[in-house]
Amino acid sequence: MHYAVIGCIHSNVEALRAVLADIRHRGVERIVCLGDIVGFGPDPAECVDLVRQHCFMYVRGDHDLAMLGTSEGFIPKTQAILDWARTGLQEGDPQLVQARVGFFEGGLECFSSAGISFVHGSPRSPSEYLFPSDVSKNPRKLRVAFAATEKVTFFTHTQVPGVILQDPELTWHPAQELDGFFHYKKGAKALIGVGAVGQPRDGDPRACYLEINKNQMHWRRVEYDLEAVCEKMRALPEVFTSDYAIRLTKGR
Repeated sequence: MHYAVIGCIHSNVEALRAVLADIRHRGVERIVCLGDIVGFGPDPAECVDLVRQHCFMYVRGDHDLAMLGTSEGFIPKTQAILDWARTGLQEGDPQLVQARVGFFEGGLECFSSAGISFVHGSPRSPSEYLFPSDVSKNPRKLRVAFAATEKVTFFTHTQVPGVILQDPELTWHPAQELDGFFHYKKGAKALIGVGAVGQPRDGDPRACYLEINKNQMHWRRVEYDLEAVCEKMRALPEVFTSDYAIRLTKGR
């Protein structure tokens, strides 16, 4: 099966449009979204509408869940951005507003088929991170994730592309060191970070998504008009501090 997996769009519509164009250019017709459509960026409504139109499967992220309730539990800066996004999504055409709410409500917590699982954070929770550093600092958490994985689990929450392998020992392999390619071998287990469309955190500011063709997986990096996003962020309310624009340009 040939499909693409995207995640952590975080209201960055310029990055999302560029990624969708690249996916079309490669002849990929089916797209899975692993959540966090909103948060951090300036265009939540546009991103929600594009995901609704183009993705055949949607797994909710923790930022998306905040659109259905409250932003309690997040740090104050993130709370302010999520509250701003929720208010914006509730304005305008009532039918469109309801369609967006219904989309969030219909999002999956996880999805598994034929030994392949799709989650936002981890098999245990949409808000749990599977960090590369867990290989040495928290191996128990990874063992729990592997116990809940029959073959492969795809996740996005850490916003860092790469693979965690179980055998012969726990190891982390960044996508950059793999030259953006991973070949899954039958009988193995893997936790695969697909990276982030709108908020990469691996030092590369380009948008990132994963293209899958049977057992062959390619992390694709896509250029987009990053400065246009930063300009919009600077023009919005004070919840968008300069820190977010700086992080976007550095991919951190």
